[in-house]
Amino acid sequence: MIVNAPGVVLSRRAFGEYDRLCTVFTEQFGKVPCRFVGVNRPKGKMKALTEPGVWGEYRLHLSTRSEFAKAVGGRLISSFPGWRMDLGRTFDALACLEMVDRLTPDHQPGPEKYRLLCEVLAVLDAAPSPWVVPSFGLRLADMLGISLRERAPAPARAAWAALHDTAPAALSALPYDAPAAESARRLLDEHLAAHAGRRLRAFEFRDALTQTAPQGVPA
Repeated sequence: MIVNAPGVVLSRRAFGEYDRLCTVFTEQFGKVPCRFVGVNRPKGKMKALTEPGVWGEYRLHLSTRSEFAKAVGGRLISSFPGWRMDLGRTFDALACLEMVDRLTPDHQPGPEKYRLLCEVLAVLDAAPSPWVVPSFGLRLADMLGISLRERAPAPARAAWAALHDTAPAALSALPYDAPAAESARRLLDEHLAAHAGRRLRAFEFRDALTQTAPQGVPA
């Protein structure tokens, strides 16, 4: 069966000598592992559609005889160049992508998760807020049935409801409080690690980078 499916690339890795295996979160089919044949060749097509954080419409061949879909075409909707040029926003985007990748099962549709992810990537591209990552993580936890809504850390108590209920585009209007944001991030880090089986690499990388170059990554 061949379908057209809008989706966002969550991660990619080399597969054999010339192929790439990408995890694509689609609106209709949820998280789908997709094989892109030959894209690592010098003249390989669709290479731009395999980068993490790219939003595209993918033409996929789905078969019950294979664990992977095969990408046979597609078109780019957005590559979000704004956050790719900024280290802090790139971290934020990769953290959101990894949350979805690590915490959602394959082949289970989640249109509300898909819409939230697309909205957050667009907000990071245009009007970033330091609240984006904790808000996205808390809302995703709600959708996954592992909510932290009743576990507000004391420093973030005043902002807790807003972090769960505010649309990503409106987060820039929420007054920033660094201790509150850090307490929310640390609670989210521990909570998601418990459910994913290990800490998210994006959080590990952020901590390591902050220790060596604190000015490079926002709190």
